[in-house]
Amino acid sequence: MGIRATWIISLDCTCPGCNEFVDLLDLEDFWEDHPGLHPPEHSTKRTNDMPVICPECGWEFDVCCEY
Repeated sequence: MGIRATWIISLDCTCPGCNEFVDLLDLEDFWEDHPGLHPPEHSTKRTNDMPVICPECGWEFDVCCEY
């Protein structure tokens, strides 16, 4: 077997409340809160105005996923 390469996926944004960088995939309940979402899905009903909560300050805001 050859050398392995690993995909690394993140979903990055900046919180409008505290201006902190957030990788949304690091949120504990991200996949439970967004069932059926598939990377790198974008421009769909599930990924436009998707609600998230900043883990740093608790600010609730919407994101639109892009790839």
